[in-house]
Amino acid sequence: MAAIELEEGGAAGAAAGSRGIQSVEIGNRVLMVLMRAGGPLPLKAIAQAAGISASNAHRYLASYVRDGLVVQDGDGGRYDLGPIALQLGLAAMGRLDPVARAAAELPSLAEASGFTAHLAVWSLHGAVVVRLHRSRVPFVGALSLGSVMPLLRSATGRTFLAWLPESVTAPVLATETRAAGRDLPPVDVDALVAEIRARRVATVDGSVVPGLAAASSPVLDWQNEAQCVLTLIGTDRALADPDHPAALLLAERCRIISEELGATA
Repeated sequence: MAAIELEEGGAAGAAAGSRGIQSVEIGNRVLMVLMRAGGPLPLKAIAQAAGISASNAHRYLASYVRDGLVVQDGDGGRYDLGPIALQLGLAAMGRLDPVARAAAELPSLAEASGFTAHLAVWSLHGAVVVRLHRSRVPFVGALSLGSVMPLLRSATGRTFLAWLPESVTAPVLATETRAAGRDLPPVDVDALVAEIRARRVATVDGSVVPGLAAASSPVLDWQNEAQCVLTLIGTDRALADPDHPAALLLAERCRIISEELGATA
């Protein structure tokens, strides 16, 4: 701590102003390790990946745990990103114009359709729900902010699969396919993508949560790539029909937003 105070005061502080604060940069490396890991890590693995000693890594992690940036699984257990890290990520994504513009549609979509509406963005781990507006009709389910949606078994994931470059989705698709093994029925991905792009809407019925249907549509940018995906979800299985009025309404709203962002598809 004394070193930090020295850097922030007097001539040393002036010099540090152009160099940055080394302790902050080291702490950022620790957080980056957790961000890229895809799951909880033990102390030694974090220290090794960050290039610092285990004792030094422990001091950073202890501070982050107190502040909510990191959580620890039990006494001496593995570390993972915490709720404040999630809020920071959501705040950063919320400042992106396409996300903010699309999120503004959620209340009216939920009101007009009667279904719960959510917005997802793409991350290193796939499609992540970052906005959620519940309808007047409640349902029991595990959907929440931060939920990662399957690529092949969810309407949200399928929409990203259809409207992002294959180079972006291929790693997540490969991981999901390996993890599912024989539990994942064979899927003609090319045919699925072609159908979704033609309709501008993807639907599923009970593939993620039994008894829940969903319809999704993309918000495209000027490169005709999905910046985010809007989804309607509820207990009415009729929503799995791409020609359902709510699905058509969703596709039209997303088309209008996409045109505002310069999309031509």
